[in-house]
Amino acid sequence: MKKFKRLLENAKPGNKCNTVKAILSHTEEALDSTDNIVDILEINGKLWHSIKLLSEKDINKLIEQKRYFKADQHLIKLEYERFTNDTTEKDEDSIKKEKQEIESLYELLSAAIFKVVKESMNVSKENPDLLKMAVQVKIQEERADQVYLEEKGKSGSIPEVRPRGWEAKWLSILQHCVNERIGELPSASDDNQTEWLTQCLVQLRNQLEEDLDTIVNCIKPCYPQEYNICEKYAEYYHKKISSHIALIAESGLKGKEVYPFLYWIYNCYPKIMIAITQSEDLNQQLLNTLLPEITISHLKNEYFSAIQSNARMHMNNSLHIEEENWRSEKEPLVLNDCYHSELPIDIIQIIEGAFQDTRTLNSDLGDHALDILLEETNCFLESFQRSAENFEKKNLNQENFISIIISIANSCDSIRNYIKTNESITNAVIKERVLSILNEMEKKRKYILLKALFCKLKPHCKKLVTEKWLACPKSIDKIFEITEEHLTKLKKLKAPQYQDLLKEIHTQLITEYILRIIKKRLSCKTENQQKQVADQIENEADQLWKLFTFYGSEATFLESALSKIAEIIRLKDVNAIIMEVAALFHDFPDVGKQHIGAILYIKVNMKKSDEKKILSILNTPMNDTDSAIDRKLFSNSTILKAV
Repeated sequence: MKKFKRLLENAKPGNKCNTVKAILSHTEEALDSTDNIVDILEINGKLWHSIKLLSEKDINKLIEQKRYFKADQHLIKLEYERFTNDTTEKDEDSIKKEKQEIESLYELLSAAIFKVVKESMNVSKENPDLLKMAVQVKIQEERADQVYLEEKGKSGSIPEVRPRGWEAKWLSILQHCVNERIGELPSASDDNQTEWLTQCLVQLRNQLEEDLDTIVNCIKPCYPQEYNICEKYAEYYHKKISSHIALIAESGLKGKEVYPFLYWIYNCYPKIMIAITQSEDLNQQLLNTLLPEITISHLKNEYFSAIQSNARMHMNNSLHIEEENWRSEKEPLVLNDCYHSELPIDIIQIIEGAFQDTRTLNSDLGDHALDILLEETNCFLESFQRSAENFEKKNLNQENFISIIISIANSCDSIRNYIKTNESITNAVIKERVLSILNEMEKKRKYILLKALFCKLKPHCKKLVTEKWLACPKSIDKIFEITEEHLTKLKKLKAPQYQDLLKEIHTQLITEYILRIIKKRLSCKTENQQKQVADQIENEADQLWKLFTFYGSEATFLESALSKIAEIIRLKDVNAIIMEVAALFHDFPDVGKQHIGAILYIKVNMKKSDEKKILSILNTPMNDTDSAIDRKLFSNSTILKAV
C-alpha cells in the first residue's frame, strides 16, 4: 500500500511536482470517466491520497444510478482511507460506525451486482454493458483483495472483511441460476413411462440449447477471455444434467424406452455441449462422467436385449406372412421379371434399421448390434429352412409349387447379396455362418427344381437311343416340350441362379443322353443304320443346342459333345474315327475307354484290332484334367439316378 510513496521518491527532483500532477490527473480522469468499461483503477501504484474522497451518500447515489464500476472505485478508496487513517484519536463507536457504513455500501453494491449476475441470461441480451460492468467490478474487487493480501504479508494487518471472496460468491450464484433454469423433472407417470421419458428429454434438450446459445453469443463476450466463463457454465450444467439423467436411468427404462435415452446421451448431449466446451476432449470427458459406467453397461444390455427380441418378433411375423402366401396357392408377385417376395426386404430392413439406429449412438455399439442381428438372422434362416422343407413335403402337387420354390430361392439370393456385400459386417465367423445356411438353402431349392424337371423327363429319356427311338423319335419331342415349359418358369429366377441352374440342366440332359448311348441298347449292323443313328443324334443335339441357346445357356462347351459322338458312329475310316475320338477326349478329358468302347458297340461290324487301335489314343494325355473340371460329362452321375 506504500508503493505510491516509492513512486514519488523515485521521481527526479525537478520533475516531482510534474509527476504528481500527471498521476493525479490520470487517476482523477479514471474516476470521473464514463461508467462504461474503462481501464480498471488499481490501488497498487495510484495516488489514492490525492483523489477527492466521495461521501457515503455520494457512493450510495452512484449505486442507485447503476454506476457500479465508479461506485466500486470510490468505495475501495473509502475503505482504504478508513483503514490507513490514524484511529488513535477516534473512539471505538466511531470506528465501528465507519466500518458499518462501508459494509452497508458493500452490501448494497454486491446485492446490485449479484442481481445482475443472477439475471445474466436476460441482462446479457438486453443490456450487455451492465453485465460487463458487473464483471469488471468483480475483477476490480479481486485485485483489491490481492493488494490487501500482499500488505498482510508485510504488515500482518488488513481489514477483517478482506479478502471479500467475490469469486466464490459469483460462482455460487452462477451454479444456483443454472439449477433454477434447468429446474426439476416432470413427475413420473406409471401410466405412460414412454411419454414421461420423451417429455423429460425434450425439456432438457430445449433448455440446454436455449441457454448455451445465450451463454456463447451473449454472456461470453461480457467476460475476459482468460476467465473461461463457458467452461464454468459447462461444469454447472453438466452437474445438474447428470443428476437428472441419473434419476431417469433409475426409473427402470425397458425395451424401446432405452434407445431414445441412449440417443440423447450419445448424440444430443455431445452435440449441444460442444457449442460451449468447444473442445472434443472436454466434450468426451463430460460424456464419460454423465453416468456411472455400471449404469451405462446395464442400459446397453437392456437395449441389446430389446434389439434382439424385437428383431426375432418381426422376423417371425414376416415368416408367418410368407407361409400364408405359400398356402394361398396364388402365384407369387413378379418384379423385374422375377418372382418376388417381401420377405427378404423385411429381413434386410429389420437388420439395417436396428443397425443404423444403433450406429447413431456410436460405431462400437453399432458393430455389436449388427453381430446380435446376424445371430438372429441365422436363427431366422434355420426356421425359414424348416418352413420351406415342410411346405415342399406337403405341397408337392400344388399348382404353384415350382413358383414358390423359385420365390424361396430368390429370397435367399437377395438376403445373401445383402450379407455378402455389406461392408459393415466385420465379424467373419457370423457372416460365414449366415452365408453357409443361405447357400445350403439355395442348393436344396436348385436340386428340387432339377428333380421336378427330370422326374417328368425320366420315362422319355429312357426311350432314347433304342430300337423304338430309331423307328419313331417322338421321345425327344416330349423332352423338348417338358424342358421348355420348365425353363419358361425358371426364367423367373434371378439371373445368377437362373444361369447356374440352366447350365446344370443343360449339362444333365446332355449327360443323360450320352448315358443312353453307352447303355448298349442299340447296335447297327449296316453302315446305313449307323448313319441313321448318327444323323438322328446330331439332329437332336442341334435341337437341344438351339433350345438351350434360346433360353440363354452359356455352356458353350456342351455344343460339340453329341455331334462328335455322332461323327464317331457315322465314320467308317479308322484313322478318321481316331481323330474324332482324340477331339472328343480333348474337349472332355473325363472320357474313358469304357465310354468309347460303348459308343463303338453301336458299330457291331468293327474289328477288334481297329477298336483296340482307336482306344489306344486315350493313353495319350490330351488336356489338363484339373483345368477342365467344369467339362466333365462322362464321369458325371445323372439326376435321374436319384428320381
